[in-house]
Amino acid sequence: MATTVPPRPATREEIAILARNAGLDLPPDLFEELVQAYGNVEPMLMRLRRGRDRADEPAQVFDPRKFMPRED
Repeated sequence: MATTVPPRPATREEIAILARNAGLDLPPDLFEELVQAYGNVEPMLMRLRRGRDRADEPAQVFDPRKFMPRED
């Protein structure tokens, strides 16, 4: 079984780029909060499954006819 090496944590500079790309212009104190919060979010992002097509996701399958009243 192949093991995957987890990516290294994002640097402050990378987080600053992500914030800028999101249109955020944060004062230093709020940027510090973002860096701390991203440190908690990043491990969750690493656990997301990748390499699947959207059609493979069961949550994307919805048939409203299953919830319609029967016409007997």
